[in-house]
Amino acid sequence: MTSTAMSPADTESHPDTGWFVYGVVDARATVPAGLTGLDEEPILRHEHGRVAVLVSPVMLDRPPGRGADLRAYLKVLDTVAELGAPVAPVRFGSVLDDEDALTHDLLAPQEEYFADLLDSLQGRCQLVVQGLYEQQLLLSAVIETDPEIAELRTMTKDLPEDVAYAERVRLGELVARAVEDRQLSDANLVLDEVAPFCDAIVERPVSGLERVLDAALLVPEGRREELEVRLERLAEELHPPIRLQLKGPMAPYDFVGGE
Repeated sequence: MTSTAMSPADTESHPDTGWFVYGVVDARATVPAGLTGLDEEPILRHEHGRVAVLVSPVMLDRPPGRGADLRAYLKVLDTVAELGAPVAPVRFGSVLDDEDALTHDLLAPQEEYFADLLDSLQGRCQLVVQGLYEQQLLLSAVIETDPEIAELRTMTKDLPEDVAYAERVRLGELVARAVEDRQLSDANLVLDEVAPFCDAIVERPVSGLERVLDAALLVPEGRREELEVRLERLAEELHPPIRLQLKGPMAPYDFVGGE
């Protein structure tokens, strides 16, 4: 592993070039040799005091925000995180004009904040647990466990659509409410199981009948294997109708706070 520092010539010879910003790392951290970002440009480091920012050159008039750009941004951050170096992602699409801006607009005003944040992330990784229902099995379970829903479904299932309109509306309301209750209960069950292995949990909003939960987990490396084993067992216990997925490790996107 090597660490590539920036030199003044990086921008002086290309006045139309700025710096695409990926994230902030400890000044002692290294990045893999050959790591590239947007447009396969090399990842460089710009240091200030206790911290450094990971960047790559980018034309200032380049249209931002392409899908390939996001994939490159995530690849850089996740590669560094997978190697065990704490990294604080900077908002996707951030571009600064020159090295002076990297120092005086980003790192210098927030050096202590970034240093403390990176210390808090040391030895931890972000994982994401997601749960999906097999929708038909979920609806069958809801019908079987709620007598009113079962009765209304039996009453309306063979009738023309323009008949028993009020009952159909009532059936839809009851099913939606029952599914919401089931989602909350199942999500809490999963979160209760993973909580002992995590330093922090961020629940992301979910929508639709098929989603159980989407939660980011900040996990100490020493407990990651235990968490994975517990989730494997839980996945067997809950399937069907729930399918659990565990993704990561990845950069701590959900735990850096602010912008």
